[in-house]
Amino acid sequence: MLELRSTRILWLSILAATLFAGERATCMAQADASRPTRVIQMVNVTANIVKTIDAKKNKAGDPVLAKVTDGGNLSDGTKVPSGSILMGHINSVTPSEKKGDSTLVLTFDKVAIKGGNEVPVKAVVVRVSSLASTFGQEKNDDPDANRPAHASSGSPAGGIVIDHPPSGDLTAGPHLIDGLTLSGSPSDATSATLTQAKKNVQLNNYTQLIVSIAAMPH
Repeated sequence: MLELRSTRILWLSILAATLFAGERATCMAQADASRPTRVIQMVNVTANIVKTIDAKKNKAGDPVLAKVTDGGNLSDGTKVPSGSILMGHINSVTPSEKKGDSTLVLTFDKVAIKGGNEVPVKAVVVRVSSLASTFGQEKNDDPDANRPAHASSGSPAGGIVIDHPPSGDLTAGPHLIDGLTLSGSPSDATSATLTQAKKNVQLNNYTQLIVSIAAMPH
């Protein structure tokens, strides 16, 4: 009799614990569902590559630096003046073989504010162009040839939407690079995928980037 009573008490305890856990999980799910979505507006900055990147010579993990020439203010109030440095790395490289295409994937994840601190950022490259005075084979009159394939805003985990603005008039100023295509999206973990037709991707200090950036929430 005592053994039967102990067994009933044990089962009742297990049932109560299970019901409590279920109610707690439901409450947490409801709390997450009611949590407002945060929209983090990105801002375009212009920057020039500091050190040459070559798909034939560089490898995954190598640093990528770009000096800001036209800055802006991030949504959290952080000022990114000219002279700040976008800091990142190469994710992967596929060099050209037998005059085939090459691919380079890179990520900018910090900006070193001129006279300030390093700030973690989400970055999407929206344009790559050349400042070289000789157009030659780099001339490309198609303003959309270098635009990202997926320019819509993304939704990373955590109820945060990161939205980047259009890159403005792409027909004026520096010329696009013939055969170079660019893809990227705020929902990607990386900042850009560059593909160069029939030769190796090369980015040098004549290479100008327009990059949408946003300060990442702490």
